[in-house]
Amino acid sequence: MKKLLFTTFITVFIVLAVSLPQVFAFDYLKFALGVGSGYVIHEAAHQAVAGVNGTPFKWQNGFGSTWVTSNNTSDSERYELASAGLGSQVLSTEIILNTKDIPKDSEYVIGILTFNVVNALLYVVSDGVMSPHDNYGDIEMMDKAGLDRDYVGTFLVVHSLYTIYRAYYKTDIPVYLTMNKNEIKMGVTILKW
Repeated sequence: MKKLLFTTFITVFIVLAVSLPQVFAFDYLKFALGVGSGYVIHEAAHQAVAGVNGTPFKWQNGFGSTWVTSNNTSDSERYELASAGLGSQVLSTEIILNTKDIPKDSEYVIGILTFNVVNALLYVVSDGVMSPHDNYGDIEMMDKAGLDRDYVGTFLVVHSLYTIYRAYYKTDIPVYLTMNKNEIKMGVTILKW
């Protein structure tokens, strides 16, 4: 299962890396650093939330592997830990797309956005479709903590597609997000003052 997801992830990056040079001169190292930064942001967010909340937390096989916590961890704490990674992706995407001073055509920025979109969609496929009850994975943990996996998956797919649209057309349509244990709200800002 993990091998299939990893292969899919690498295939998507190779396709992007091969097709993007026809559009403009492309620096593969900056792109790879952006992808790596997106990964580090996701995993560091899990670690940071655990540290801030004082929640027992460890990586099974080193940083970035499957994370585990104590059996005494509450559903609320599990929800916060699980949502931290994907939440950091959504937040970093919104910061990038809504900050005028961040160049949207930078290979590094494209790498971060690519990671955020592809990783979110892979989570939806792995935790929601292929292995919905394997007892690990961020969406699976959020579902166990009370936030329905279908809502999370729908949100991630919509946000990913919307991210692709905004990045491709370089539109400035700010998004607002709110989320709690029972709901996720996403909207667009029509008027700003």
